[in-house]
Amino acid sequence: MRKMLMVLGAVFLMVMLAACGADKATDELEKKDTNKAEAKTGDQAAKAEEDQEPEEEEKAEDIWTYYDNAKWSDDYNGLKLEVQKVVVSDKAPTMEDENANASAVGVKFRMENTTDGKFTFYPDQAVLVTSTGEQIDMPDMWVSDSIGGEIDKGVIKEGNIIWYLERGNAEAIEWIKMSFTGHQGADDNFEAETKEYEFEIKLK
Repeated sequence: MRKMLMVLGAVFLMVMLAACGADKATDELEKKDTNKAEAKTGDQAAKAEEDQEPEEEEKAEDIWTYYDNAKWSDDYNGLKLEVQKVVVSDKAPTMEDENANASAVGVKFRMENTTDGKFTFYPDQAVLVTSTGEQIDMPDMWVSDSIGGEIDKGVIKEGNIIWYLERGNAEAIEWIKMSFTGHQGADDNFEAETKEYEFEIKLK
């Protein structure tokens, strides 16, 4: 009889331990499920926050009007000269006050020496005449690229040349005229024949 009681006691103890183990396993599963749910909720919240982030700020207003078809080109004994585009603006910033609006004309200019010799030209000192009745004798040297001077063999010089207008109304310009000089040879070749350029470019 005592033996039977001992056997029954052992079985009861095993059942209790198994139940405790099952409860512990259930608790672990519930804990894992809770962690997963929290992580998922966190990911969803982060994604929702990303979706609500403001879009990139709009790009700053482009103050220039581009005339991509306003071109000019010439080949002077192997020196290739080219106006690639013209731009105008009545809202151009100035060196004195960036918040002030000024009227300006810009030209993208390129020169390439395809010879073994030298050339000397100064398009960055060109006189500008506009259809609105202005004549500007010199570009603004502070904002223009320095591309004039001696051009050695194989050299390419390109940059922007900017003129500020005195009476404004750049957007009304229908054509511009540029004039500048140069010569074949080094800068100090004073006996070289001068080449004079004067050409008109239609904008509208």
